[in-house]
Amino acid sequence: MTTTDAWRDAFKEAGALAVTRPDPKKSGLALSAHMPAASLAPAAEKLKAEGFTLLFITTADFSEGFLVTYVFDSFTEHRRMALRVLVKDKSKPELPSIAHVYQGAEWHERESYDFYGVVFTGNPNLVPILLPGDDRIPPPHLKAPDAIASIRTLGFLGEPEWAVDGWELAPEPPKAAAPPAPKAEASGKPPEAGAAGKAAEAKPADGGKEEGK
Repeated sequence: MTTTDAWRDAFKEAGALAVTRPDPKKSGLALSAHMPAASLAPAAEKLKAEGFTLLFITTADFSEGFLVTYVFDSFTEHRRMALRVLVKDKSKPELPSIAHVYQGAEWHERESYDFYGVVFTGNPNLVPILLPGDDRIPPPHLKAPDAIASIRTLGFLGEPEWAVDGWELAPEPPKAAAPPAPKAEASGKPPEAGAAGKAAEAKPADGGKEEGK
């Protein structure tokens, strides 16, 4: 494939839920394809067949679930792309391994298993890579409830090139600005004096003495 549009169509055919175009200056990505778990391995196989290398796998904790991102690059196409999968069930997060497609994925998947508890079914060696293996502690990168952000409000996924109806990570529409407060109509009367002003008006200038006395 030679164009970004061709890859967009290829991801659609592979079962993508959406294809977005992030800002390449901020993300370094040409496209992001948001896949259901069942379509992840076939999409990875398509990238490998076109000469793409798996750079890394990363996971992030959001209010919608764990967003697992697979980043690929090609030395011939000079185009970096990402596959993203949302794991909604944080109590039992599971994804199919792609270690049978990219052998190096084994290590990256083990890191997400270590830090977030994501289980990659089919990984041939899913054991801790950094943390102690004999005493499983709560995954250290889980966020506190008051610190979890929403994917939809952060806006880093990019503009949708295409998406199925009801795609849950579609950016939130901008909120309508509140209407301006109505202006007070001019009555033609001078503004009332404050309490101090009224007191000053009520008190004669000579301290209360009558003129001529």
